Amino acid sequence: MKWILISNESTGIKEFQLIQNNLVLAVMKYNPQHHSIRITYEGGHLVFFMETMGYANRIAFKNVYGIDLGKFSHYRNNTGRLEINKKVFDYQIVDKNQPKLIIHQHNQHEPLAVCQLPADSVRESSYYAYAGLVLSSCSYAAIPVVKQRQPPQ
Repeated sequence: MKWILISNESTGIKEFQLIQNNLVLAVMKYNPQHHSIRITYEGGHLVFFMETMGYANRIAFKNVYGIDLGKFSHYRNNTGRLEINKKVFDYQIVDKNQPKLIIHQHNQHEPLAVCQLPADSVRESSYYAYAGLVLSSCSYAAIPVVKQRQPPQ
């Protein structure tokens, strides 16, 4: 899987698409003016507002009513933690030339998701955009797998 950046200069909104085998799996739109993210994937649509928690590398996620839903922390060694809806995800960004986001939930040996990130967005984005990409990756990776319906016999 890999995230690609599709920028909209007229609105200032940054749109990221999660792609695998030429299929768009999820879309994350980050609005820097409102510090909001919108995540869309098949069967779901999420909206979060973000606020700094007193430190530049800590962000609180809130719903449209201002209720806290979780928090995001980014550490100096390109690792961090996302806590959302009572679920905890640890992440790491590796390889600065072709950055990859590796997300773990329960088992540190088996990643929940591995996504390639756009190189330019990692260097130039704010912690809010990082938080949006991590949250979007976790949200998509953690959705229950829908079993395909078996044809009647």
